[in-house]
Amino acid sequence: MFSSSVTPRRRYYCGEIANNFTSTTTNNPGRRFYKCAKSENELCGYWEWQDEALSDKELMVINDFKSKLVAANVQIRTLNMLLDACKLEREKLMEKVDVLEAINNVEVNKGREIEVKVMHMKMFIMVLFALLTGFVVALMMK
Repeated sequence: MFSSSVTPRRRYYCGEIANNFTSTTTNNPGRRFYKCAKSENELCGYWEWQDEALSDKELMVINDFKSKLVAANVQIRTLNMLLDACKLEREKLMEKVDVLEAINNVEVNKGREIEVKVMHMKMFIMVLFALLTGFVVALMMK
């Protein structure tokens, strides 16, 4: 369960209300602190930790998890690059499939046209044979 707490307002040495920041260093990861938010030239020097210092074991565990997170993010980027390469390869293969299907359709149509021509030739030969047979029979009957 989460709980929220109100941090007391702190004032800079210059009288401004202090801003709260979070450390991202390896020695103080996630540790909160107050400091003057003015530019480097105008800083009044106010700086104070809000949290207690972490133990060496806590630092080791946190930094170990950060290292694992960095490694996991590198692996994710690598896998995403491989996935992108696979997607490109798939697209190229799909284009080849489309071309091959178009060629196949043309060849199938040519095959059908040839079958129709062969059927017409068979019919022509059968009619020719029937006429020839009729002619031969008519000649024999004379």
